Amino acid sequence: MCDALQVSLLEKELDRYYNNSMYAPFQEEGVVEENAASDGDDFEGVGGHSVESGAEGIDDDVYGDGFYDSWEERGIDRLTDLGCMNLKEIRADHIKMLHFADREVAFAFYNLYAKMNGFAARRYRSRRNMNNEVTQQSFVCFRQGFRKHNDCEERKREPKPETRCGCEAEMRVHVHRESGRWIIIYFQEVHNHKMLEDTLTFMLPGHRMMNAAAINQMNMMLKVGIRTPQIYASFVQTAGGHENVPFLKRDMYNQIDKQRKLIGGDAKSCLKLLESMAERNPGMFVRYLADKDGRLVHLFWSDNCSQLDFHLFGDVLAFDATYRKNKYMCPLVVFSGVNHHNQTIVFAAALVANETEETYTWLLQQFLEAMKGKAPGCVITDGHGAMKKAIEAVFPGAYHRLCAWHLIRNATSNISNPVFTSEFKKCMLFDYEVSEFEERWQKVVSELGLETNQWVCDLYAKRAMWATAYIRGHFFGGFRTTSRCEGLHSMLGKFVHSRHNLKDFVEQFFRCISQMRSREAHTDLQSIVGDLVMQTPLHALEKSAANSLTWEIFLLFRPMLSRACTLKVRSCTYTPMCKIYTLSRSRDAQREWQVSHYPNGTFFKCSCMRMESLGIPCDHIVAVLVHMDATEIPSTLVLGRWSKDARSKVRAFMEKGPFCWDSMVNCRNWMLNDLCRELCVVASNDADQFVQVTQKIRNEISRVKGSVKEVGERANVVGSSTLEECVRDPNIARQRTRRRKGLLNHPSVKGVKRCGICRKVGHNRLSCHQRQTRRESESLAARCSPSGEMYDDDDVYYEDISQHEDGDYYIPAHMTDGNVYADEDELAEQCATVEHEYDISLSEP
Repeated sequence: MCDALQVSLLEKELDRYYNNSMYAPFQEEGVVEENAASDGDDFEGVGGHSVESGAEGIDDDVYGDGFYDSWEERGIDRLTDLGCMNLKEIRADHIKMLHFADREVAFAFYNLYAKMNGFAARRYRSRRNMNNEVTQQSFVCFRQGFRKHNDCEERKREPKPETRCGCEAEMRVHVHRESGRWIIIYFQEVHNHKMLEDTLTFMLPGHRMMNAAAINQMNMMLKVGIRTPQIYASFVQTAGGHENVPFLKRDMYNQIDKQRKLIGGDAKSCLKLLESMAERNPGMFVRYLADKDGRLVHLFWSDNCSQLDFHLFGDVLAFDATYRKNKYMCPLVVFSGVNHHNQTIVFAAALVANETEETYTWLLQQFLEAMKGKAPGCVITDGHGAMKKAIEAVFPGAYHRLCAWHLIRNATSNISNPVFTSEFKKCMLFDYEVSEFEERWQKVVSELGLETNQWVCDLYAKRAMWATAYIRGHFFGGFRTTSRCEGLHSMLGKFVHSRHNLKDFVEQFFRCISQMRSREAHTDLQSIVGDLVMQTPLHALEKSAANSLTWEIFLLFRPMLSRACTLKVRSCTYTPMCKIYTLSRSRDAQREWQVSHYPNGTFFKCSCMRMESLGIPCDHIVAVLVHMDATEIPSTLVLGRWSKDARSKVRAFMEKGPFCWDSMVNCRNWMLNDLCRELCVVASNDADQFVQVTQKIRNEISRVKGSVKEVGERANVVGSSTLEECVRDPNIARQRTRRRKGLLNHPSVKGVKRCGICRKVGHNRLSCHQRQTRRESESLAARCSPSGEMYDDDDVYYEDISQHEDGDYYIPAHMTDGNVYADEDELAEQCATVEHEYDISLSEP
């Protein structure tokens, strides 16, 4: 009795042979010799003989008078007709009486017969008529013929084992003149070698092949970062064993390599990928630049969601470059910011060949064009000279701030004085007035004798770009360093590596961005669902802030409520425009702040200017609200970018700009997947239902594919590609190297390890004798000023922002033994592995 499961498997075999028939005819005087093995690339040196061209078909006299007896019963139109045959015990005389619909069905039969009997088949020779039509085809054993030996005395690799042994097993088919069917005119079943066992036969190249479903599943797993060995293990686990998987692990590697070769050049395939994404998302912005040789130099992209994020949260922009993220070593430049949950978001990204002023100018021009001409209000970078000049040229109205971490590292390496490093941190980060900053700076410079130091003079000339006394009033959203970029680079390192080509890199980059956006959606849910427990004495104001601000921002604001209880309103001065409240702390009446209240617009302004710098009310303004018996936080004190409804403008932007999401496609995909899973469970329980459902699904797939193909052809006629066909792969970029201190006095020698502090041989930085000395001096410098003035332990930095999972952080010099030798990669590792609470302390020193 015919087994339904066997029929289905045989149908799959037929589809596999139809879709993957591989033979290259070589024509010579009407004779075609087809020596290419079907998936038999492991076997070399196919031999063979030529066949003279002759008649078109075979007459009935070949098989005698009983040739047409039981003609219909002996016909094989498709592989499912073999379901009732026992191919392992079938006799040769029975095989000779079969006839087939075409050559492909005949080869599928012989190859399946070979698989059941311990060998593999391949196409051998064909014969053509005068009209160049194939009339005869031979199928032979995979061990037919002998290898053609190439005597090479300088051969370095071990030759492959010889698999050809001159086996004469063969099946030859010829077209029948009257019926047009393919009949067997010669069949030899005797082999001169030992047959393989069933457990080994499926491993022969002729029986190994990945179908379209397996290839699609493999590609899907590759896109999400699963490696090839794990993908193959998944196939084995799903199939129930290695013997049930119709291919080997190396076939997957070969398929991946084949796909890469079919795509063409790396740069071209990457641009095609971005172009296809732009077709699905009309708002996506892609620009690239090629040199005179046609090689890709710069590539810039920004999708519609990133552009929307910039229109909502583009008041602060940070960007930095990182290396070793692709096989070309091209620097990756990421333009990032912070959203309403204090999380890093990406506005755009670019791959560049170098970091020159022209490169950054081109990038910022493309960024400005992608954002519809909107420029950021403030920009923070690591102080690279090319970046600074490009920002001044493209964003002339933006306030440029330098990264605090890079400045401290440069101060340590250029001055090498722990006292100066400690005082420089205070001048940069403490909430001093301008006059107080100038006084302290001149004192530390004069006492350390650095008046003539060129680096110190240049640093002082750029004080408006790093000193808090000058930066106050400019909104930076808590940014003080480019560590958000470093944290993003570290996160991106989990998705990409230096072996990725451009296409794979872009795919993995968008995977990383998708994960970041998913995390934002999860945080939205946490911020909306549930009420926070009140923990301060000012319950009314605390509840009002909790209802307006997002969860993360509210946790940063709540300490202001507690600290406002330590402030007292000393006096109130009335002016024609506003009321000016003077406040001070109970323990320190000498330090005073003025809060101006404009009753007409319920507008508040404090002399500390932290509301303008951070976007959340300071404790001084909260103290005035308490003095006024206010029960709610005024809307003027709730910055729109920090509120829960910060994305309420999304709908307006979508109506005005090219922002769109086609979520219906995903919904349809999920629904069809659910229905198909349910259908698989129900139909697989009954054999008859399984056969019927399988046939219906195949017919439906063919119908849908045909309709989609017609639509695609019509679309290709209407649209035209903007892809440049001449774009070539980029050159491998040279990395920006950094010379370490002491390298000139102690040049590096291969195989010699030196201490990272003193650069001497025989120990490392952990056991260096200078380590303890520098730690003690740094500890003393942190406690004392040059004049001997002592600071209390509870003195804090202005905007004292500790390390966050992906946010801003600050590394003092004592954590690096007074010498900051760590580079950006080490900093990113610390950012990715150590988790601290993100705390903004807004108190004064």
